[in-house]
Amino acid sequence: MRQPNEITILVVDDEEALRKAIIFDFKRKGFHVFEAGNGKDAFEIVKKEKIDVVLSDVRMPGGDGIELLEKIKGLSSNIPVVMLITGFADITLEDAYDKGANAMFPKPFDRKVLFDSVIRIASSKEEVWSSKENETISCDLQIELTFSTFSEAIKTRVLNIGQGGMFIALKDALPAEHTKASFAVRFEHGTPHTIEGNGIVRWIRNQDSKIEPKGCGIEFLHLNDSSRQEVLGVISSLKTHSFIPKS
Repeated sequence: MRQPNEITILVVDDEEALRKAIIFDFKRKGFHVFEAGNGKDAFEIVKKEKIDVVLSDVRMPGGDGIELLEKIKGLSSNIPVVMLITGFADITLEDAYDKGANAMFPKPFDRKVLFDSVIRIASSKEEVWSSKENETISCDLQIELTFSTFSEAIKTRVLNIGQGGMFIALKDALPAEHTKASFAVRFEHGTPHTIEGNGIVRWIRNQDSKIEPKGCGIEFLHLNDSSRQEVLGVISSLKTHSFIPKS
């Protein structure tokens, strides 16, 4: 994993006291930090500086976090964005991850968890998904499914992959958010052959809509050696901005 002194973050929040407190904590850990009080100013910094991770509030005057997220992903899907949300955020978890947010933290948030998440997000997918630390985590949900082909699964909206995880349709009772899950999704023809590993449920859709089946969004924590390179290849070919797609 990358070290804090190798990572530059941009902290965006209109609450100056909170913004300064976050900046102080990250600088104390060794991170390089830029700051902005709104989305408009933040985007100008993103265009001029090499930013590894953007840490942004959602509700802000002068350009909110959702607009900033969309502009950043339009500029480059490789710049991770972490969103800080309150109970009044004008976006659902499902929509935020679909738009490209890499992580969502409710205010107030756990500082250590935030630090660890920023380091993980700033590191390469290959390094994160091959980490032995997550290989043997205890999982309460086991998913085993077989499809004809990956393209058919996407076409019928029962599965899709984003930059950091997957949507998967589930017919049975759905898990709760933050449930750890192991999965083995196999395809009879074509590539990928398997999507196998473990992850964490980030959002759930409790019922079918007219075009989208019920299911959940799972962030990848670890992918087995047999499927990691195939999944990375699929992500590259899809050219999606979504971190976890809605369907």
